Amino acid sequence: MIQQLIYLSRRAENSIEFEHEVLRIPLNVGEETSFELRIINYGEPSHLHFSLSEEIADRVMLLQDKVYVIEEEKITAIARLPKSYAGTGVESGLGEITVSTGYGAVRESFMVEIVPAKGRTKRERAEKHVTGVNVKVKEPKREAKAVAHLQAKNKRQKHIRHSHILVTSVSTALFLLSLSIVSLSSYPFSFIFAIIASALFLLIIVYNV
Repeated sequence: MIQQLIYLSRRAENSIEFEHEVLRIPLNVGEETSFELRIINYGEPSHLHFSLSEEIADRVMLLQDKVYVIEEEKITAIARLPKSYAGTGVESGLGEITVSTGYGAVRESFMVEIVPAKGRTKRERAEKHVTGVNVKVKEPKREAKAVAHLQAKNKRQKHIRHSHILVTSVSTALFLLSLSIVSLSSYPFSFIFAIIASALFLLIIVYNV
């Protein structure tokens, strides 16, 4: 069975790693197959959420999109190519499965590519028919492109996480400072700093939802 291993909290708390940056699923039009997402947790029990990109949302179905992982869990997924896809030029597909944890604070993705299950491509068969020899036609290096896209996306997500942590830390420090001033100040200054502290507290809660 086709399988993707997902390592949770192996490098750090809530870290997400994948065995394959690009998971290839051989499939022909009119067929379907199943594959497995196996999660191995090295840390505390955690909730994981899975989502599909638009490019493969009509070809891949996850039997579960949320799972609570104590040590190890498995999720079964189904990939299908309906017969209506025949001759449309969309027999193959390239998209992403995103995995998030820590209430959405940590997100990582891996690529899923649906490829022809057997035989040569239409272009290769046409080339052989015309020339009478078996000429191999080079396909674009889709894997390098997919990995580069994934690395760029992960870089953006890490930048967002760092900004998220910075804003939360600064807001928390200001909140604690305001509480300290409230406890030491007399009216009316304590009332003003109490309002500031409440506003910062609400900011922290809303920003982390």
